[in-house]
Amino acid sequence: MTARTLLLFDIDGVLVYPNGYKEALRATIDHFAGAMGLPSQTLTNDEIATFEACGITNEWDSAPLCVGAILIAVLAAKPVLPRSTFDDTLNVLREADISIDRPDFEHLARQVRKKTGDSIQPAPAVLEIFREQANTQSWHLLDKLLADTYSINTPTTRIFQHYVLGNDLFEQTYNVPADFEIESMLKRFDKPLLTPEMTGRLMEWVKEPSNGAAIYTARPSLPPRDLSHSNEDLIGYSPEADLAAELLDMADDIPLIAGGRLGWLAKQNGQHYGEYIKPSPVQALAAIGAAISGQEAPAMVSALAFYEMGELTEPLSRLAEGSTRIVVFEDSTGGIRATQRAGEALRQAGLPVMVEGVGIATESSKKKALSEMTSRVVESINEAVEPYLHG
Repeated sequence: MTARTLLLFDIDGVLVYPNGYKEALRATIDHFAGAMGLPSQTLTNDEIATFEACGITNEWDSAPLCVGAILIAVLAAKPVLPRSTFDDTLNVLREADISIDRPDFEHLARQVRKKTGDSIQPAPAVLEIFREQANTQSWHLLDKLLADTYSINTPTTRIFQHYVLGNDLFEQTYNVPADFEIESMLKRFDKPLLTPEMTGRLMEWVKEPSNGAAIYTARPSLPPRDLSHSNEDLIGYSPEADLAAELLDMADDIPLIAGGRLGWLAKQNGQHYGEYIKPSPVQALAAIGAAISGQEAPAMVSALAFYEMGELTEPLSRLAEGSTRIVVFEDSTGGIRATQRAGEALRQAGLPVMVEGVGIATESSKKKALSEMTSRVVESINEAVEPYLHG
């Protein structure tokens, strides 16, 4: 009987130092602060780390959290200024020349954490908190920011994607004109954290029949690479995870279970892909199936069949062929918890699987949060993965 090991890797903060996202988040917040006539908000790395420690790992959620907090503070000073549209309101606020105290973004993130735990997406909790704080006359503006943070029609998401992709790739991805010219911050600022030597060792390790690996990230991506797609099929699929895989020289060797892949799955089933992405165990199950098989689309179909109907199909059915150790490397609690939940469901189905979570963090807030979820927290993915590559 097989005794296999599967390694699941998050991208940001684990395989890649995501400075591109951090710079894009700062630029997005300052874009809207400037549109309200306010100075730069200078979001800090510690604040971003607190967001992630509190389960707000997607900048499509943290950007409207920050912009919404600023908007509420400005409207509290001038409650008669909301207009029917978001852009008209920004224009009026800019002309009103209002000054405010900078919001406490970390406190807000902790409030969100109390409402969500690791079980639901943060945007609904942020919206609920904001509605408790804001006048009802501004609720439609908050809805515009937070009702669907995955939509390119959401103001903060649209601007953030300009900074992330750059104007050329933005137009190619969404098939609409860019609002302004800008260089891709992912291409400019992202840096690999896994060393070339360790990458080489990992590539050799996965060649063994009892070993497997997958990249497991909430980053947007293209649809599954093992299916054919027309250019029209790719509209709306932002290749951010694919860019990271290319940066790491893993694009051809390690399957990728990312946002666009889950978006493809959701589209096939008439669902919203936010329902399938971590902290949902669906993405974790898909990553496990992809690590076993090297296939993306079949792994996601198998994951959904197991999650929704309890059916064990290929490739997850291979888990019945002996014991499996699943190791997930994460810098946030949500991805570890999602993998643990997937493991619990598989064990309840009689499959001999064991899940280990390894936290990767340098910031104290993230270390603390991760240490509550797993007994092993280290500062470097190279240190974290090395023991497993010894076999």
